[in-house]
Amino acid sequence: MTGDLDSRPPRPFLPPLLVAGLVLWAATALIWPTLRLAPTAALPVLGMLALGAAVWLASHALRAARGGGFSLGALAALSLAAAVALCSFWGGALRGSMAYAEAQGGDSAPATWHAELTEDARRGDFGWHAEARLRGADGRVLRMRLNLPEDAALLQGQSMTVSGTLKPPAEAVAAYYWDAGLAGSLTASESAFVSEEAALDSGPFVHLRRCALDLIAACGGDNAPLLQALVCGWRPAIEESGLYDCFKAVGLAHLVAVSGAHLSIVVLFVAGGLKLLRLGRKATTVASALFLVGYVAFTGMPVSALRAAVMAATGLFALWANRRNSALSALGLCLLLFVGADPACALSASFALSAGSTLGIVLFAPLLSSAFAGLPRLKKVVGDPLALTGSSALATQPYAAALFSQLPLLSPLANLVAGPLFSLACLVGFVAVLLACLAPAAAPGLIGAAALACAPLSAVVNALASLQGSCVPIDAAPLAAAVLSGALCIGLWAWWPRVSIGGLSGTAAAAVLALFVLRLPLGMPTDAIVMLDVGQGDAFLVRSGASALLIDTGNQDSLLKAALARQRVGRLDAVAVTHSDDDHCGSLSVLGDVAPASALLVPEGLPACSCKACSELMAAARTEGLADALVELSPGDTVRCGKFSITVLWPERLADGGGNADSLCLLASWDGDGDGAAEWTALFTGDAEAEQLDQLTNKLPASGVEVLKVGHHGSKKSLDASLAERLSPKVALIGVGEANRYGHPSQNTLDFLEKTGCATYRSDESGDVVVAFSEDTLTVSTQR
Repeated sequence: MTGDLDSRPPRPFLPPLLVAGLVLWAATALIWPTLRLAPTAALPVLGMLALGAAVWLASHALRAARGGGFSLGALAALSLAAAVALCSFWGGALRGSMAYAEAQGGDSAPATWHAELTEDARRGDFGWHAEARLRGADGRVLRMRLNLPEDAALLQGQSMTVSGTLKPPAEAVAAYYWDAGLAGSLTASESAFVSEEAALDSGPFVHLRRCALDLIAACGGDNAPLLQALVCGWRPAIEESGLYDCFKAVGLAHLVAVSGAHLSIVVLFVAGGLKLLRLGRKATTVASALFLVGYVAFTGMPVSALRAAVMAATGLFALWANRRNSALSALGLCLLLFVGADPACALSASFALSAGSTLGIVLFAPLLSSAFAGLPRLKKVVGDPLALTGSSALATQPYAAALFSQLPLLSPLANLVAGPLFSLACLVGFVAVLLACLAPAAAPGLIGAAALACAPLSAVVNALASLQGSCVPIDAAPLAAAVLSGALCIGLWAWWPRVSIGGLSGTAAAAVLALFVLRLPLGMPTDAIVMLDVGQGDAFLVRSGASALLIDTGNQDSLLKAALARQRVGRLDAVAVTHSDDDHCGSLSVLGDVAPASALLVPEGLPACSCKACSELMAAARTEGLADALVELSPGDTVRCGKFSITVLWPERLADGGGNADSLCLLASWDGDGDGAAEWTALFTGDAEAEQLDQLTNKLPASGVEVLKVGHHGSKKSLDASLAERLSPKVALIGVGEANRYGHPSQNTLDFLEKTGCATYRSDESGDVVVAFSEDTLTVSTQR
């Protein structure tokens, strides 16, 4: 059944302010990163030239406008010149801050700084950190990354006195710091760090938020992490619980992040509830605006939330007042102000998602909703919510998929089902938590009710995420994905088609079919060993025909998903975990989303090990439903993967608490012609080093092995000269992260391998490395 063919709304006019804002945003996003390599002396010169061009273009545009000859092309040129000027002047200021940080750092004694956090602290691979403004004794203010002591889970807006030495960014991360507008980092001295809450200088909203977080943690039970994210915008707890991965897997990550889409949905449902009370349009608008202000205050008012609030308010104004052109002008003005005040925000993911979501909603929500015009009841229940989420996704989903390295196939269904549950949880949670802060004695009952309101949302998200193949792994550059989003929006705006339910269904079906075809392993080698680039970790794929075995997963979820997408892996016969170190199994929990495994292979005795790492591994296995498909391997056991026969060589027994010395060592033998004799062999060693490998060399072929996965990322103890000669590989593979803090791989190890005459490949330099097997040759190809 289709909607009314004549019901499509008029195509909105693109006002000059919106065009100027979009061009400034896009140009800044392209120019800002390139200026990092420009000479410092050239930046002010370039800025003055661009400023002069902008002034000339502005005066020319004004004269043309008076004569009726104003053009969007001239406006775009003016915005481009303004972008060059802004980036040049801001870049010069950032270069000065970096020079100051370098002069104050180095071997200088630690200095005292006043630090104010501009975002919530986050837990990274190497502890807690946050962006902060640092003010020194001389009054100089710097934007820096502040590395915090363990368990310093501080909030945006908190300030304190810290002691430490400024450190300019290392070359390996210089681009990241520049893109974020940060001059460097400072690691707060733990001995001098003021950790007592009473000593922290915080505003009233920060105190209120801290009170709310503490009450939720104490009274919220299992749903406390979700409630903290929904009401207070606090994400570390939900990320550690694993629930955030479930939200991402089903396309609902925006619901637990303070984004434009998040706030739009919340306030739209609030407005709907107020309309049921028969309040007038003005009263509803004012009440919704007050709720929006209070909600953002509860999240700590970080810059990202303030931007999202402005974007959401702009979109809501359009929908409520039916003034889309005015809303588009307001959105363009927001883009000009935000990017002009901080060019680095043009590269911010939260800014892109908030602005893109708002743009998509204002432009296309009425068009998509018109497909249901002939069915008013269905339109209200299904059409309008789908139009809201669909128009937002149109402008943001390609970019979001590139960021998270996955495309959630269940996103439309998940948004339709979860929308009302999400709004219920937010409304009940916000009111209950606010009342609990005002009356702490009533907190158990109030917070308990709020946690109960979160339970349906949590249950639905977990149920949808548990469906195998709920999303598709994606390997795409965020910039290319952003360009695709822009092209989709421009194309749909220019076409402005009549929309029907059948047409929308057909488009969705065609997109799913195209994804299925693109996921087929066409052109991939039939038999191969692939070193996946997952940063500082191990992940190796053994593929033969329709069979696939993954050995280790690394711990960078997005990198693993992107690598599986590049290799077009949609399912695994098994995943083998060599040992329980996080950089070898930390991403086990995401496989079920993109490449479900039928079995989990571990060293014998690992499930019974009581150490923290092994316990966490088994917990992840239970979460992924692999605990019942777990196979413990001991020396002599053999696993088949197509033409590969994989024999367990080590460990004899666990002697290192599941650590490096207990790594599963596997000998893979490839029998291409099926005569029972292997043409090629490969040795996988996990983090085992020379001491362990010396004990199993008598189990290897006398001629050594053709392919060697170098143990422990090529550490200085991974090989010695005699072991390298005994193994004499033709190809050596080292999984290692760029500029890692461990100094892997060791130069001695590289020298030992070079003396054997083998070709050595590192994932930090070559990306994915594919070793293809045929009866006569080994063929190596690299990603870069």
